[in-house]
Amino acid sequence: MNPPYTYFVWAVIGIFGVHSIAAEPPLASFSSASFSASFDDDQIQAERPVYPTILLIEEDQHPSVKVSWVVGGKEQGFTGTMPFTAPIGGEPIGKNIKCYVTMGGTRIETGAGHPKGAVIRLGVTKIDNARAFFAQIDPHTSIEFVVTGIKFNQPVKYHQGTGMMHLKYALGDLAACELPATARNQYLLSDPDDTLGGRVIAGENATPGALDGQENHGELVVEIDEHDPTMVSMRLRVPFGMLRHLQDPWKSDLPGTFFEPIHMHAEAELIPIDAKPLDRDPVEPEINPESKDQSGNRNREAQNPAG
Repeated sequence: MNPPYTYFVWAVIGIFGVHSIAAEPPLASFSSASFSASFDDDQIQAERPVYPTILLIEEDQHPSVKVSWVVGGKEQGFTGTMPFTAPIGGEPIGKNIKCYVTMGGTRIETGAGHPKGAVIRLGVTKIDNARAFFAQIDPHTSIEFVVTGIKFNQPVKYHQGTGMMHLKYALGDLAACELPATARNQYLLSDPDDTLGGRVIAGENATPGALDGQENHGELVVEIDEHDPTMVSMRLRVPFGMLRHLQDPWKSDLPGTFFEPIHMHAEAELIPIDAKPLDRDPVEPEINPESKDQSGNRNREAQNPAG
């Protein structure tokens, strides 16, 4: 049996305990919606993938390449798989053609690239400069260049309007037509307003919009795999007549009537999927249009016939 003071203590505790509960202010109400939103944001942050800082290709995955043209109404050409290499000529793939796949290109070299971008590049070089590049090609037909299976280290998107083709000519052919060595490089551009940061001049060493897919133009298309946005393909169709130098005094674009380039490459820039595209407003050329040297090219470019 408990002594009397024990009942007294419990009675006192009970009285003050009831008073405390009665005096306790109600719990502050909160919005379940705001709680849910906060939870969702945290969840999104936790689930958002972390991508590498620098956009790079996966070199271990070798792309497939196709180079083709039309002879006697039928397509002929070469296909194969090749590793990424330096742009110094390439591997022989048949007839008079060497081919390579690499990263980097004219847009990077001229400082007109995206700071977060990466340029893919498919190039072909003549094995014998004295022979035709695309033997017996039919007049008024196109050449097709395709590279598939390029894998990046993160999801990417095409940087619209950056597709282009660089053409490089033999110094001897330029001299025979009394053209300066600085006229060695020519550019076929996708974007009608592209000037490569003011470094090329339309009608002199560049054809803006040449690869925009319009009638009688070429077309450069970059495709991103919808199921795997790290996988990229690039396809270029260019009319053979567009290989004629803009300053060639002979106006014919039929095969065998103009001096061909000895090297050419197609390129396009990719950027991370969340990167903001550059605003490439037209820029006034750095070269004086009245000058005899209107090519806008750097002399160092003439040092590398496969650049």
